[in-house]
Amino acid sequence: MRLIAHRGWAAGGDENSLAAFARAARDDAVSGVEFDVCRAADSHTIVVSHDPPRDAQRVLTLDAALSFLSSTNLELFVEIKEEKLVLAVIEKLISNKLADRSIVFAFAAIARSFPWEAARQVRQGVIVMCPWNVDRFVRRHAPDVILLGWDARYWTRIAFRSWWSLFSLEQVARRHQVPLVVGVAQSMSDLRWLSRQHLYGAVADIGLIRG
Repeated sequence: MRLIAHRGWAAGGDENSLAAFARAARDDAVSGVEFDVCRAADSHTIVVSHDPPRDAQRVLTLDAALSFLSSTNLELFVEIKEEKLVLAVIEKLISNKLADRSIVFAFAAIARSFPWEAARQVRQGVIVMCPWNVDRFVRRHAPDVILLGWDARYWTRIAFRSWWSLFSLEQVARRHQVPLVVGVAQSMSDLRWLSRQHLYGAVADIGLIRG
């Protein structure tokens, strides 16, 4: 199971930053980084940020992030946070020669606008929040990666583990022949449980887990 650093290393003060990416690149246990991209509110600049910043000069641009990440061996999981953005992001990944180790993905509402029918130079994925929707999205779009998980509410973690203790994540991956990535792990207990599920990867808040 590949360990993927959430927002570069962990949610918090250094999230989605070059400092976070650098920590992940130095860590032999980390295989990839997940980060968010959107447009700055004051321009068309694509930035690495969970929410659209008012000023693009105050945050990391996607160009700067990719320039740094191109010098690493990290796999990139790029979450698209708004519609009409994915094609521009794909173009930047290709121009930086990162297409072969990148995945663009989004929640289903945004992922429906991805270019699913076109030839894919970059792998495309979708976050499926309700497990009973996996089959429908796979039949419709044939994603290259499926992302599952829970949110910040503690009960969603309990519900996820309860559901997938009755059903099998491994069987879902085999049935659809698609890698599964799960997150966001925030404890060693999360990682130990996920490591037994035969997943492609787990997105984790590394800093929180290690203290």
